[in-house]
Amino acid sequence: MSYIYGILPPIHPLRPFEGVVPVKPHITLVKLERPLRIEVRYRQFVASLGPVVLLPSQSRPRYIALRVEPLGEFAALRTLLMASLGGVVRERHAEFKPHLTVYSVRIKRPSPDDIRPAVEEAARYAGTAFEVKAVHLIDTTGGAYIPVYTLVLHG
Repeated sequence: MSYIYGILPPIHPLRPFEGVVPVKPHITLVKLERPLRIEVRYRQFVASLGPVVLLPSQSRPRYIALRVEPLGEFAALRTLLMASLGGVVRERHAEFKPHLTVYSVRIKRPSPDDIRPAVEEAARYAGTAFEVKAVHLIDTTGGAYIPVYTLVLHG
């Protein structure tokens, strides 16, 4: 089983395309070795979606996502979570780049044309704003992204 602490914005999964599968839209803040329920205090804030990003890179995309702002709010919330979670945090990447994941690319070495329809579909959401009112402990097993615990942020 895999778990994350993340945000589930009020955005429905996007439509599928050949070789590109929609995932439940989510923002990963911290990946965990095992589930751990914690309590933290942080304020609610408004987030906005920026341009499309291909992850881990333009040349080898495995995921299609949208950048999220404000970076400072997401970074502060992540730092607070990591301090509370201690040894159960599992991170591969040193630099935190908050993003809303919307698609998984299933094509081994996709060309820009292979993923263009999904990139264009994701780009339609750039500029969308939403309130971040909670952080969830999410079971990501099998790509289901099921919230199992909710940390409500303060107004």
